[in-house]
Amino acid sequence: MMWFENLKIALQSILSNKLRSFLTMLGIIIGISSVISIVSIGDSMKGVMDDLYKGFGKNRAYIYIGHVEDLRSTDFFFMDDLDLLKERFEDKLAYIAPSESVQSDVTINKNTIKLNMNCIDANYDKAQEIKMLYGRMISQSDVDRKSKSVVLEQTAAIRLFDKENVVGKTIRVKIENNLEDLLIIGVYKKEVSPMLSLLQGQSTTEDSFVPYTMPFPSNRGYYGLDISINDNYSISTVGEELKSFLANLKHREPENYMFYSAEEDQTSVNGVLGGVSLGVAAIAGISLLVGGIGIMNIMLVSVTERTREIGIKKALGARTKDVLFQFLIESATLSAIGGMVGTALGLGFVMIGGLVISIPIVINPTSIVLAVSFSMVIGISFGYYPAKKAAKSDPIESLRYE
Repeated sequence: MMWFENLKIALQSILSNKLRSFLTMLGIIIGISSVISIVSIGDSMKGVMDDLYKGFGKNRAYIYIGHVEDLRSTDFFFMDDLDLLKERFEDKLAYIAPSESVQSDVTINKNTIKLNMNCIDANYDKAQEIKMLYGRMISQSDVDRKSKSVVLEQTAAIRLFDKENVVGKTIRVKIENNLEDLLIIGVYKKEVSPMLSLLQGQSTTEDSFVPYTMPFPSNRGYYGLDISINDNYSISTVGEELKSFLANLKHREPENYMFYSAEEDQTSVNGVLGGVSLGVAAIAGISLLVGGIGIMNIMLVSVTERTREIGIKKALGARTKDVLFQFLIESATLSAIGGMVGTALGLGFVMIGGLVISIPIVINPTSIVLAVSFSMVIGISFGYYPAKKAAKSDPIESLRYE
């Protein structure tokens, strides 16, 4: 009952001085809204980066030749090397193929595009999720036969043929100065997050897939390998094993080969985003301290203005702790209202920003609870001294105060 009565008195005091109360809460409002906005933006950007790397392939990685002063032809990766790697790491690698692509202009009925042909092995879907719309993906038979086949991305099919289902049609491409007619065996849809589309802008090339054995001769040496590691194994551990195996095979040092994984890159990016968000949030949190000082100042003014009221309450039997509790409730209420208003403003800013740049917004409920709770702690902490001053006032002197 005492809680309710003190809360009622606190609200009456706040409402009786609306402008003064608002100006007092302004520091808390700005601080809380800033912290909520920054934390939400940070979490949202992490979500965007997760989507970007998910599109790249969860366990995807590359291994390639690093800086070697006396580069030899034997340092490159050949078909025999791929066979050895497949045999040695059969249980650890879900996918492995040369990391290569070729480009060519393609013209159909006066429609011209620049086509990027990603050279892949069979079961590429184990490295990256592919949504097939028509036909099929590159098979092991296509790779073995060096099949002159291609799987087009949806937009490439539409730009060339003005329709999606173009399975069975052919396109003419130029590969290493040779003209080749490729049979379209499938059409797929590339899932791209809104943020990635924003970052990439309007692409000048269209994507497709071809068997990696088709464009190049069998004795071709490759600079890098595209791999995907099974879920049961550590990506970094397998990466070190691959480097050691290749170094031993090529009579090199493991440092001569570089290993890059999406997981490591994602961890680094998330760490940077988290650090930046934390740093900026800490700076924004300074305004909360400024708001706390404002609360202390206004509560000291309030205690001075209500000195006679305090004296009357004490004369009627109010205990020291009752007066202390009343003013603490008032400062906490003032701060909590500022915290809730700041939270609403912060969420509003984030939602509007998300709509403007078309990214999914991540709201962390824990950060909201912590922000409002922290604002109340600020109010109680900075309101304690004025409340204690009011509680310890002499009722005789207070009654004489004019």
